[in-house]
Amino acid sequence: MIDKRQRKIVALNADVVGYSRLVSDDLESTTAAMLRIRQLVDSKITEGGGTLIDFIGDNFMAAFEDAMDAVKSAIAIAAEIEIANIDIPGPRQIRFRMGIDLGDVTVTGGRYLGDPLNIASRIQSISRSGGLCVSGSVYRALDEPALRFRPIGQQRLKNIFREIEVYEFADLPTDSTVAAERKSLSLESPTVAVLPIHTEGADTSVTAMAGILRVDLIHRLVRVPQLRVIDAKNETSGKRSVIAARYMLETGVHQFRNKVRLYATLFDVTTMNIVKSYKWIVQAEALVDLSDRFVDDVARSIEIELIVGEPAGLYSELDDPDAIGKIYMGWYYLRSDTREGWARALELFSQVAQSHPDQPYGHVLWAFTNWIGAANEWTPDPDVAISKAREETQIALSVGDPTGMARAVEASILMVEGRHKEALALVEELGIIRPTCDVTYGLEGSVRRYMGQWEKAIELLDTAMRLTGINKPWYPTVKACALFVGGRIEQAAIVAEMVLDYQPNNLEALLVLIASQVEMGLIRRAKATTEVIRERFPSVDMGVWLDKSPYKIQGLVERWKKDLALAGAIEAI
Repeated sequence: MIDKRQRKIVALNADVVGYSRLVSDDLESTTAAMLRIRQLVDSKITEGGGTLIDFIGDNFMAAFEDAMDAVKSAIAIAAEIEIANIDIPGPRQIRFRMGIDLGDVTVTGGRYLGDPLNIASRIQSISRSGGLCVSGSVYRALDEPALRFRPIGQQRLKNIFREIEVYEFADLPTDSTVAAERKSLSLESPTVAVLPIHTEGADTSVTAMAGILRVDLIHRLVRVPQLRVIDAKNETSGKRSVIAARYMLETGVHQFRNKVRLYATLFDVTTMNIVKSYKWIVQAEALVDLSDRFVDDVARSIEIELIVGEPAGLYSELDDPDAIGKIYMGWYYLRSDTREGWARALELFSQVAQSHPDQPYGHVLWAFTNWIGAANEWTPDPDVAISKAREETQIALSVGDPTGMARAVEASILMVEGRHKEALALVEELGIIRPTCDVTYGLEGSVRRYMGQWEKAIELLDTAMRLTGINKPWYPTVKACALFVGGRIEQAAIVAEMVLDYQPNNLEALLVLIASQVEMGLIRRAKATTEVIRERFPSVDMGVWLDKSPYKIQGLVERWKKDLALAGAIEAI
């Protein structure tokens, strides 16, 4: 008697892209590669608790009990194949398209029959090269909020009588679209490729010293927090490094008899624009004495341009290495987005304000950090922090603030108080003073999202992110809020998840994500995100936090709170 059973499974189907061409071009190497891939697929599916139903030619089908196991196995297979592709010429690289569906099947004598197999196969056919798509039923079965998908809508698939809702996984190694989107959101961690130093025309001793200068510079750069440095040692690795890095640093020496011209140029690879350029001319025998100055000048300038931010460059006017060091470290602590980092930054900035009472820098940073503490409820008394921020802002303005940051803090305080028009007027005034500053556009975007002008807000935030090469998760966080305000729910969720990938303790992004998940019908995922908030912010009342947010749109906060109530984040209203 034949064993015949009904089962609910998650079906994974995959097919090699351009298999006929690969075989036609080189049958032997393609056959060998597919044998290795067959072993990889068998291993990853077994590790994921699945069953390999069949693997015929360039196509395989697998069955899983759990949607998460199927997705993770597909991701693992794609990632391993992409690693293997690194050393393979482009036309010979092998990639799968993959699709996943779930539902009931009939299992007869080891054979699987049913709609999920057919639908998974059809979904696979519309996936991009190296990509993974899943049906709406699979997407809703996933409880892990960290998995990022983007909706591609209802699809009519061949020989499937009904439309199928399809989502595309957005983080496979071949997904250049997401990489570009991350870049547009200013969520890249800056990477600098240090090219080989040019020494044409230099004698042996100058060439040797140039090599030492380059090594010293790399050692100094790797000490810059949050900066990734690639040593592009030779022509081959150099080419790959430049591709992997947004910035490249070119250095060189030109010798004219006994004089040496030393230079360094930082380029943005995406535009090939010069970000910063440096030049020194010394006697050849004095090149060794220039080493420390060369290394410090270049590293500090890159630190300002790519990590700390443009306003930090103005703090050098303090002419006090200890105060400048405290300002730099304060910025780093503040960027950690934690209560502990905020408290340390507050302490350092207050010390600068007290040691240099006639200079604006310490006062404005102390004011800004107090405002940040109140906005994130990191301080036990937000009202006291706001009062202190206002006091220090007025001191900074009275002694003359060339950074424009005092006006930005003043506008932020007005915004928190719900005085939107006054805040907007101040920001617009700031735009006249600093028309190329990203903060100016970011702050105006923040004000306008509170006022309900979400389309204008997004436009301004996109401008702010184009103007900065620095990873500033605040801008995309506000953009996620603006998208939510405008009813662009799926986009709001995608942007919020990207922010959380870089800044997992961002409360505002988490709240946008919960509400978006609820409004997309993903209640289980919203509840999982709620547990993340409770774990990371045990003392925060999310309803009160929203009530304090100065949104001017009638009913927005109530709608948001209803979403949170459905996710179990607050009590039902």
